Amino acid sequence: MNTQSYRSIFLLGEENFTTIYPENAVAGIQRLTRNDGHVYERDDITTHPERFADVQLIFSGWGAPIFDEELLQALPSLEAVFYGAGSVRKIVTEAFWAREILLTSAYQVNAVPVAEFTVASVIFSLKRAFFFNRSLREGVDVSDGTSRAVPGAYRGSKVGIISLGAIGCLVCEMLARHDIDVLAYDPFAGDDVFSALGVKRVNDLRSLFKVCDVVSLHTPWLKETENMITGDLLRAMPEDATFINTSRGAVVNEVEMLEVLRERSDLFAVLDVLADEETYHTNALTGLPNVFVTPHIAGSLGRECHRMGDAAVEECRRYLNGEPPMCGLNQRKSMMLA
Repeated sequence: MNTQSYRSIFLLGEENFTTIYPENAVAGIQRLTRNDGHVYERDDITTHPERFADVQLIFSGWGAPIFDEELLQALPSLEAVFYGAGSVRKIVTEAFWAREILLTSAYQVNAVPVAEFTVASVIFSLKRAFFFNRSLREGVDVSDGTSRAVPGAYRGSKVGIISLGAIGCLVCEMLARHDIDVLAYDPFAGDDVFSALGVKRVNDLRSLFKVCDVVSLHTPWLKETENMITGDLLRAMPEDATFINTSRGAVVNEVEMLEVLRERSDLFAVLDVLADEETYHTNALTGLPNVFVTPHIAGSLGRECHRMGDAAVEECRRYLNGEPPMCGLNQRKSMMLA
């Protein structure tokens, strides 16, 4: 097949272009397709649609425009969009799905750094590293390491995973390398998923929170999942337990979480996300001594973003060779991506 007969363009925020698509990725795209290496904006296309009538493939990512009726009419030959990032919720429309254009996302490779961050946080939590760090900063002598019980990353320690999507499953796979007990809650996952991951199914959230030394949240933010994690669930956690959230802040009732963490100084929360991410520096949670906050850094950053661009290139190669996509999305699946 002469793949050079396919014309492709880059359509995303220019400030994100080199972040996602380094030189080697651009070179790979130009070997596969006709691509001038320029980053286009929505106005370029809608103002001069005649220049883009033959565009069949789009490489996109953060800062992409909404694929609404106007933009789609200016791209009559469009067959596939390779999105070099995770969630596509803000760019797809009913008009897009009606055109039956292939859409792929790099959400599975973006799951890798989130899972790595989570597992690191789990190990730190089981070693009570956050507690010891806080104690040292407060001038407390903990040199003997026995001031409080330490679960440790070994047999008998229990880690709970909420939701077995791409990230949750990957976290379970990574934790399988450690000799600890992994429990999971996901009412939509079949027994075969739990069996393949080697984790124990827990059928209600309260039971998970009640027995686990660490609970990690990976539920997507949907209307149905807002405030799913309540103060009562957090209050049910055993002494010295840790709650980790790398999902979305809105899935947790933050008012109730704040109340519980003030009541129980033995509990710790590792929060990479907040409901209002413009308030990291002023949020009352950030100021608590038993909270470790980071500004939404678990996902792809720096060179990790290149992995998403490489995934988009691979999706293109597969498409041109008539192979199924690695991460193709339909309308329902697109809404499940956080």
